[in-house]
Amino acid sequence: MQHYAYAIRLSVALATFLFGITATNFLGAFLPGTASGNAAEREVSRVEQEYVRAHLERDVATLDQVLADDFSSFGGRVRKEHRMALLANPLFKVVSLTTEDVRVRVSGDGAWVTGKARMKGASRGREFASPPYEYTRRLLKREGRWQIVHMKFSLSW
Repeated sequence: MQHYAYAIRLSVALATFLFGITATNFLGAFLPGTASGNAAEREVSRVEQEYVRAHLERDVATLDQVLADDFSSFGGRVRKEHRMALLANPLFKVVSLTTEDVRVRVSGDGAWVTGKARMKGASRGREFASPPYEYTRRLLKREGRWQIVHMKFSLSW
């Protein structure tokens, strides 16, 4: 009798789980702002993914698209042209750029992406690995597209 009750509870739990997954996916596809996020959050997430991909594939053209012309980092000392020159430099290569705990927050025409990252690469033939760091990217929607205007980093020991 105990095995029968256990089997019923397990079946009900599994059915409830499957129903929940199906309902979440269904609602996410048809209702903006539900579990899958709204359209703006998805657009910003896509820009974040393109930013990471551009570094891994040395895609300077994509980096040019996702960084705003007035992009700055490190207190304004690093500008868009610096980032593009670094990526185009044959003596510099990003081997891996992993991110985790990425969160997107959109408010009107502004957005923030926060997360944790770690980069591995080579510069002038010497391999390097960054310590884990946390980042915040500020994006603005201009002329119908999202672009990164500012980045801030901090080590996450």
